[in-house]
Amino acid sequence: MEEQKEEIFSIDIKAFFKIIWKEKWWIIFISLFIAGIGAFYAFSLKEEFTSTGKILPESQSKGGSSLGQFAGLASLAGVDIGGVAGSGADAVRPDLYPDVLTSTPFFLDLFQLKVKTKENKEILFKDFYQNNVLDGKINEKNLKQNFPQSDKYVAVSYQTELNIKDLKSRISGTYDKKTGIISISTKLPDPVVATLVTRFSMDYLTNYVITYRTEKSKQDLQFLADRLDAAKGRYYSNQEKKLEYSDQFQLQEGILKLKSADKQRERIESEYRLTATMYNGLLQKYEEAKMKLQQETPVIKVLEPPVVPNKRSYPNKILIVIVSGFLGVFLGLLYAIFKKRNYKIILTKA
Repeated sequence: MEEQKEEIFSIDIKAFFKIIWKEKWWIIFISLFIAGIGAFYAFSLKEEFTSTGKILPESQSKGGSSLGQFAGLASLAGVDIGGVAGSGADAVRPDLYPDVLTSTPFFLDLFQLKVKTKENKEILFKDFYQNNVLDGKINEKNLKQNFPQSDKYVAVSYQTELNIKDLKSRISGTYDKKTGIISISTKLPDPVVATLVTRFSMDYLTNYVITYRTEKSKQDLQFLADRLDAAKGRYYSNQEKKLEYSDQFQLQEGILKLKSADKQRERIESEYRLTATMYNGLLQKYEEAKMKLQQETPVIKVLEPPVVPNKRSYPNKILIVIVSGFLGVFLGLLYAIFKKRNYKIILTKA
């Protein structure tokens, strides 16, 4: 049985260029047509501007070395901050900070933010988003609130849910593990609004982190402040009683001294010492709590404030037109090759 020989084809370059020259007008027409469609598409897209800001959160160590500079000063006042300094703050990791900007409470606060447009018009961000991003194209049914409001959960309309989903792709935060820098970017049709939203996001994240890190310490400090005020009142009251009784006792001492008077004096002095000890102890704890609050309050430095962008970040109109032009040339060549089966002329058997 004879083996079938494989057919080998080669490209006739000369014939290929002849066909291109012959069909050049079709190729030019198709190329210009596709490039025109690309240009129309590029210039019909809405311009977007991106504003970026960078912050550097303080790296909090559990060693509490940040309070070392206060140790000597505090010791002079009789305050021991050794335990406070060594406790540290078990706070959320910095790489999780950007997740705050994807939370629903953040977007609900953002919608109520007053912003100024590039025309210097003041407007709520919610209204700006509906007018400039959605172009007012909103289904009235989606604005309906389907569930009642409650302090136990968050209920929003379907349109708000869609808006939040879109804004999550427009507002982004990234954390660089090597440098510890957090970059926050916002992409919107208005460069001024994009910058204001970026600044709002930076401030929101900063306040959130500070509140998270210091909330427990502030509660402890307020509790001690309340107890200290009460103890101070009792201490001053017993002090007044002691002084008044001492004056009365000295007047009576030259006339008559009774055992009952000694007993009353001892009781007043005992109450005075007890309230004085409690007041001084709470005062020391209060100073320690203030030191702890100072330690756990993070320092978040703004490395790069958001700047109003002068150039759009999207779309890249020139790139779209160039790609469309190359696509048009490619489709024109395909048309020339397959028209009237011209490929049979180009492909020849070896």
